[in-house]
Amino acid sequence: MSFLNPLFLIGLAAAAIPILIHLFTRKRPREMAFPSLEFLAEVNRSEIRRLRLRQWLLLLLRTLAIAALALAMARPALRGSHGLGAGGSTSVVALVDQSGSMGAVSQGGTLLAEARRAVEGLLATLGPEDEMLLVPYDDGPHPISARPLADAGRLRAATQGLSPSARATDHARALEFAARALAESHALNRELFWLSDFQTSGFPGGAIQAPEGPWDRSRVYLMPLVPTSRANVGLTDASLAPTESGTALTVAGVAHDARAGDLSVEVRDLAADAELGRGYLPIPQDGEASALVPLARLPEQGGVALIPDDALPLDNRRVFAAGPAGSARVLVREEGRPSPVRLALEAGSPASGLEVKAVDAAGLAAGIAGADVVVLDDLPRLGPIEEQAVVDFYRGGGGLLVVLGARADSSFWNASLLRELGVGVLGATESAAQGAAWRLRRAVAGHAVLVGFPARPGEPLSTATFRSVRALAAGGRRGAAAARVLLEYDRRHPALLEAPHALVLTAVLDPAASDFAVSGAFLPLLHQCVKVLARGTAAGSLTPGERYSVPAGTADWRIEDEQGHEVRSELVAAGGATRLTSAPLERTGLYRVLQGGTLRNTFAVNPPAQESDLAAAAEPALVQAFPPGRAQVLRPGADLARRVREARYGRELWAWFVIGALILLVAEMIIARWAMGSPAREPAAA
Repeated sequence: MSFLNPLFLIGLAAAAIPILIHLFTRKRPREMAFPSLEFLAEVNRSEIRRLRLRQWLLLLLRTLAIAALALAMARPALRGSHGLGAGGSTSVVALVDQSGSMGAVSQGGTLLAEARRAVEGLLATLGPEDEMLLVPYDDGPHPISARPLADAGRLRAATQGLSPSARATDHARALEFAARALAESHALNRELFWLSDFQTSGFPGGAIQAPEGPWDRSRVYLMPLVPTSRANVGLTDASLAPTESGTALTVAGVAHDARAGDLSVEVRDLAADAELGRGYLPIPQDGEASALVPLARLPEQGGVALIPDDALPLDNRRVFAAGPAGSARVLVREEGRPSPVRLALEAGSPASGLEVKAVDAAGLAAGIAGADVVVLDDLPRLGPIEEQAVVDFYRGGGGLLVVLGARADSSFWNASLLRELGVGVLGATESAAQGAAWRLRRAVAGHAVLVGFPARPGEPLSTATFRSVRALAAGGRRGAAAARVLLEYDRRHPALLEAPHALVLTAVLDPAASDFAVSGAFLPLLHQCVKVLARGTAAGSLTPGERYSVPAGTADWRIEDEQGHEVRSELVAAGGATRLTSAPLERTGLYRVLQGGTLRNTFAVNPPAQESDLAAAAEPALVQAFPPGRAQVLRPGADLARRVREARYGRELWAWFVIGALILLVAEMIIARWAMGSPAREPAAA
């Protein structure tokens, strides 16, 4: 037990006052002469002992009552987390989860609304020498200041401005930041208040482990925020798909502890605010589901798929880009009959998100200015005018896909575009040994072009075989960065190489040399190559926190969100190319890219799928992640400030001492009145 006002313990000396009064006012017996004893009453010795016992009892009650009042004024408390350091300054780090899942519905509105009220309660516990570092976080920490603040007004204003983001959760990064902040503090008392729904998906690999930090010198208060329900269904995909009867929307979702059944889906045109179609999503209790929703027409700029509201409103809405502005403009330069590359790129257009146009030598130079990606499909060579147009397009930041097959003239390509790209030197066509064949294998662990394909390096991309391949040796122009090999036939024969905003595919697609063009991997690989070159990702939409980047010339560019607010962007020159790059995108919705006031592109931003899972980590596992005795669970509520003080300084007991003093005084009065009103003993008969 400790005392918050130890100076008032001096008041214990007042407990001696009744004793002193008793000693100084005690009557001494006097001797008196009586002529006869017949006038005196006999007093039993037992009566004298009872009188003395009553006097000592009254003295004890008065002394204890005064001592109890003195102790109450000293504010006794059961020792809290600070122990003897309760009189020093306190440095508080408040980690506040503001990821997408914190928008889940709770009894107090949303989880983040409860977190705001909890932080305001914490601010009420800070003393004049205390300070707080407020750290909102989602996929990374975003402290409101570089160092802890003692300005309660500024902290309160920052707290009131907190709102759920649409980003994913990364608890580990936030906890690492908090550990560094506590280690840098010089305060006598250090505390971490962690306010979160403790979403399981926010812990990498599901492992809950505290990073290195001053946990043996700090106290950790875990404040779990609980939604009204963890049953949730979230939309994970909404993409256009071609059908025999027209256009449809592929809608996919994921259920977490939900009620199985058909969930209604509505698709609307965002620009016209009109309904495009309705359907049902067959939702299991746990797991994924998808459905094809027929559309009355193709939206001009983009649309949105909607499901009824549930525990988390964030993932009940998924937008998609469509129409000419929402498609990547692809220019295919080929010779002769339509090639497998062109046919694969045209498949599903425009629902595929690609607007493909085949051109000849004259059309390439004329139409290249409006293209996002140029595909050079197994050409022997380029004419001087179109070669210069392609080089200018590439240097201006345009995406380039070069397919080198059996017809490619190595002397031309080595002296021109391959030197510009710095990917290597093209050799002759090589054939496999009798009865043998190459297979396309993955060379890197992760890349946007290869999403959805076998993940481990060395695994075959498909069952397709190659009996002939084009050799490509390492090399290129001096000073160029080495090209990255994404796919290979073997260690000596690369198949798909990456240069800055360019891809080179060395593949002989003639039926006599390969069956790759009719394999299931051919079409998705080409589509993803072109989409990555055009948008930087093969995904149908970006996620919050990512940047939008496209090739751009010198012009007046503007990026707007769904509400028409301008998004900060800039023209960035790198590697001899200029690209329009946005600031990190925070809001979900359909964005518009304007060039000189004219709509050029649209693109979608949707929440990450992992935020749909509202499952929380177990509280015992969270406590055990820290050293024994250093962490405890503290639940938010109306009396949070009192409970924080009790956890910090201990539970105050002054009220019990006051009650005890009152009980002692009442007992003293009862005993004193009983003693005064008791009848005197009658004298014994003579």
